[in-house]
Amino acid sequence: MNEKRQAKLFIKGRFWAGHFTYDGSIVMAGSITNPYFSQDADNKTHITVKNGNFTLLDPLQNNFQIEHGAKIVAENGDIIVGNIIGIKETLQDPEGRVGLYVTKEHFTELSAPKGKIIAGTARETVFLDGDTVVVHNLINNVKVRGRIISIFGSTVNYNVEIEVRDGGAITFHDEGSGFALSDDAIIKLENGKRFKLHDLKTSNMVGHGREITYDYLDGIGKKPEKRSRYNFGFFKK
Repeated sequence: MNEKRQAKLFIKGRFWAGHFTYDGSIVMAGSITNPYFSQDADNKTHITVKNGNFTLLDPLQNNFQIEHGAKIVAENGDIIVGNIIGIKETLQDPEGRVGLYVTKEHFTELSAPKGKIIAGTARETVFLDGDTVVVHNLINNVKVRGRIISIFGSTVNYNVEIEVRDGGAITFHDEGSGFALSDDAIIKLENGKRFKLHDLKTSNMVGHGREITYDYLDGIGKKPEKRSRYNFGFFKK
């Protein structure tokens, strides 16, 4: 027996803590945060959309954001939001050593494995994972994974890692000098190959909407196949 998808759900106000799953699209007018100081997984903010889209209503105009380690998953749909912010927490050394501290990262995560993630600026410990990811700027400890990735802003920091899936492409749309696109940001392929953004900037591949395909990146550094010195039994000079 097929289950009927539920009607679109509208949520107004700030969402704080707890797990929530809905089999239909969600439209929200408000921000989503997370009690990052909590060690109890049940208290973490985790919203799952089974079938449908998750959308924040005019997020940039209303300053609605997703922050502090919250997680949004659209299993069969898109995620359309504004700015995304993670957080790092400085804690005393767990072994009690005086004067020593450790940093705990609370990644804010968005996942749309079969759909699009459309977002503003991602900063301070964020993970975006979708089939298609469209984002403005990537600032401070941001990881992006997708088949089609488009970056429209002018800023990508040194500690940003972008992974392109097999058969995909990445595009930088900035028409400036690319000065704020860090040379040390990492472009990674699904097969494990890694490049510094510097390698692509010097090849004049970055900016102005030029598409950099997975196949092009995978071919960098490959030696051309050598032609056989023998042809039908005759030696070729």
